[in-house]
Amino acid sequence: MGTSQFFGLMIGYSGLTAYQAAENTVANNVANVETEGYTKQYTARKASDALRTYTSYGMQGTGVTVTGIEQSRNLFLDSKYRANEADVGRYETHESHMIRIEKYFEDSSAVNGFSTIYNKFNAALEELSKNPGQTSTRTAFLGAAQTVTEYFRTMSANLKAEQESINGEVKTTVERINTIAEEIAALNKQINLIELSGPKANELRDKRALLVDELSKIVDVEASEVPILNEADNNNPTGANRFTVKISNGNTLVSNYDFNTLELIGRKPEEKYNQSDADGLYDIRWKETLSPFNPLADNLSGSLKALMELRDGNNNENLSGVKTSKYPDDGFVEYDPVKNSVKFKTSNVIADNLEEALSKFNIPREGTINVNGTNYTYSDWSVEGKKNGDAYELTLVFNNIVNDAGNNGLKTTPAAGARVEIGSAVDYQGIPYYMTQINQWVRQFAYRFNKIEKTGEDLTGDTMIKSFFQWKEADGDLRDLYEDNRKGVETDPENFSTEDYDEDDDAETCYYFLTAENIFVNQDIVKDPRLMSTTAKDGDVDTDASDVVDELLKIRDNKSVMEFRGCTSAEFLTCILSDISLNSMSAKTFKTNSNNIRAAIQSQKDSVSSVDDDEEALDLVKFQNAYNLNAKVIQTMSEIYDRLILQTGV
Repeated sequence: MGTSQFFGLMIGYSGLTAYQAAENTVANNVANVETEGYTKQYTARKASDALRTYTSYGMQGTGVTVTGIEQSRNLFLDSKYRANEADVGRYETHESHMIRIEKYFEDSSAVNGFSTIYNKFNAALEELSKNPGQTSTRTAFLGAAQTVTEYFRTMSANLKAEQESINGEVKTTVERINTIAEEIAALNKQINLIELSGPKANELRDKRALLVDELSKIVDVEASEVPILNEADNNNPTGANRFTVKISNGNTLVSNYDFNTLELIGRKPEEKYNQSDADGLYDIRWKETLSPFNPLADNLSGSLKALMELRDGNNNENLSGVKTSKYPDDGFVEYDPVKNSVKFKTSNVIADNLEEALSKFNIPREGTINVNGTNYTYSDWSVEGKKNGDAYELTLVFNNIVNDAGNNGLKTTPAAGARVEIGSAVDYQGIPYYMTQINQWVRQFAYRFNKIEKTGEDLTGDTMIKSFFQWKEADGDLRDLYEDNRKGVETDPENFSTEDYDEDDDAETCYYFLTAENIFVNQDIVKDPRLMSTTAKDGDVDTDASDVVDELLKIRDNKSVMEFRGCTSAEFLTCILSDISLNSMSAKTFKTNSNNIRAAIQSQKDSVSSVDDDEEALDLVKFQNAYNLNAKVIQTMSEIYDRLILQTGV
């Protein structure tokens, strides 16, 4: 046979060592039953290589061999879990922030919101209509008016602070992605160093899998592991593996021992995407290649995408279009090399007046315009166009074009098909969307209020010249506002330009630059309430007349005087809250659905990978019995050898 005389002892010994290893593995499982990310381990065994006996009864078994300590892990379930985790992260982030945004618009007995403040404003206006000549009544109304402007300034400050807070979360999240990438690359090296010598580095693999799971909640993840083959023999694995992590549509984050890094670039003041954006919002790019990293693609998910949607979401209402071949078409782009300006023709804007049409834009005062993939800054913009029925045909003119290298002018003249865009179209109602809605209401309200006020005269008999509502420049100066007194509108209502302002008032005096952040009541009127007009112009001072105030009262409920998204001015909060509630409910519903899917997948994973106390107890008994039986084999064989050797003299 060619076998040892102690062959039976060796078979028993192989069983002892195999089941001792199995018992130790069970003990390790039980010790880690509450360890996060731990995967159940088992001792993989196979029959040892049999020996040929050259007899009629065939091969001779040689015992059992332990091939390794393996993990009970299902890679398919891991991939399903991680794909769903991206949705969990996205909708959890949406819900938590939408709840906070909804708080800013709260109106209750405990918090005076828009409806309460606006009702008090109109109540004070009604009192003014009864006693327009009394200074105390005027003072009370001016106090209510200042409360309205303060409400919007506070709302704007809160939303901007929320945007800055989310921007900080973007920074923290990107830094965490980089840290995870570095840790995974380091673990890859440790795992390969251990496994090249034979044993599986199961605990390190668990740690790596836990990091990939965490990453999958932030961005979409695709993880893969393939053997590294011997260069001299492609059919012979080296024992090491190449572990790769790709994120967001196949961008390689980790490739075995190497990892790529994301970096944050703060936007300069002239690089704002939206008019009311906070300064220094971060864009993300790859540090190694400087190519942009965009987590906002439609097929992506994750908490980082949610943060970017909340921070930059404008409901796809940015300025964008493709150049057509002829001027009358929407989207026509023209470059004037003499004036160094880009003209962009917008779609018809439905509006009662030019100020309402302009109020619907959300373009920064100075910013960046992208023409055919290249970014250029512009110093300011104006508008040209004409009224066409109930709509305005507008052409936006962006002046003083400078490219990334600091050179004036476009690199190439836009051809048909060239795309023009300011900011990015983000299909979510985030903070920029709500800021735009608030700004639209403020502009339209201030425009109508100021226009009515200027139809009257104050208590001194003078015609009201300056605006009741004004806006404050960054330097603190209050700027007046003008309506329908541009030269172009006066001389030819069908063709006009915002460059045609009276005297030295340029386009910046347009209502477009009045926002919720900078609206104020005229301080001259606050100091001297007599300067507010309450009666129509007739040359006589009539302290009891309230013609103008009566017209102002119509702003509240009369849609022919002011309409906002098909509602009255007083229903502003209803419109905004309907958007917020819809987004909150949507986030809550999708979060519940994704959590339910997570629970189902986790249950499947647990059935394969988790440690069960009862199951381990049964295994312990089973392996102990097997160990005892092998001990009995050794004892029996020992007795046989004892009888043969000591008592028969063999």
